[in-house]
Amino acid sequence: MRFGVGLFPLRPTQLVEVACAAEQLGFDSVFLGEHVISPVVMSSTYPYARSDGDAPAYHSGLPFYDPYAALSFIAARTSRIRLCLSLSIVPLHDPYHLARSVATLDLLSEQRFLFGVGAGWLKEEFDIIGVPFADRGARLDETLDLLEVLWTEPEPEFRGRFFTLPRSMMEPKPASQPHPPYVFGGTTKNAIRRTAARGDGWYGVGVDASETAALVDQIRSLRSSGLPRVEITVGLAPDANVHEELVAAYADAGVDRLVVRPWRKGRDAVPALERFAAALGVGAERARERR
Repeated sequence: MRFGVGLFPLRPTQLVEVACAAEQLGFDSVFLGEHVISPVVMSSTYPYARSDGDAPAYHSGLPFYDPYAALSFIAARTSRIRLCLSLSIVPLHDPYHLARSVATLDLLSEQRFLFGVGAGWLKEEFDIIGVPFADRGARLDETLDLLEVLWTEPEPEFRGRFFTLPRSMMEPKPASQPHPPYVFGGTTKNAIRRTAARGDGWYGVGVDASETAALVDQIRSLRSSGLPRVEITVGLAPDANVHEELVAAYADAGVDRLVVRPWRKGRDAVPALERFAAALGVGAERARERR
């Protein structure tokens, strides 16, 4: 099992401090989410809220950094750890700026970037930005089609339902070809379909081991033969009691990586990561390799 670290909602200086500590301790990745704008009044239901009420639900005052800028800054201060966006709300972006941001981060991080992709759930955010919420799935699929044209063709052109691109040029291309790894998020049928059709990875939030096993079976049953195996990642609740039996259960379900945040206050993050790494043997394999 590999372990990643969720960086939300750390302060700016803590982002780098925790990412560097995670790399030194042997965690394999850091994860940072995205929202563009948060309405004060909303009727949308946060899809990952816990029924027991112990975990905070989404609210308008949460601090979201520009993930491309933040992860690029972390990339400059680290050398090995992978950088994952969990998740980019792709339908809210115009594809041209998005293509430029992703390619730049892929190049500057030397191919350590994992492009987390989601359709979005907060209708009011779409309303503010002026993107039809009902079209978000179709817009996501078409945006990915256009991104791949921009990233792979010397003089890309494109005609679709939402976007039309005359013969143009965009350089540089991302180093990862034909695109940085796609990590799709969500448990809906469309999310599972996208993962099976074009994903390199899947990211689930707060799903238990048995739920994960069923979703992994769905992905595998829909996956075309000949395509590489999908990497499975599950994000655990910040206060999750992570122990060897729980890790083994997720491993049996087909999970490759668990994303943890074993602290409640940012000032406690590094000591909490140190305790977690010691208890779960994080980094032990890398230490053996160095010997």
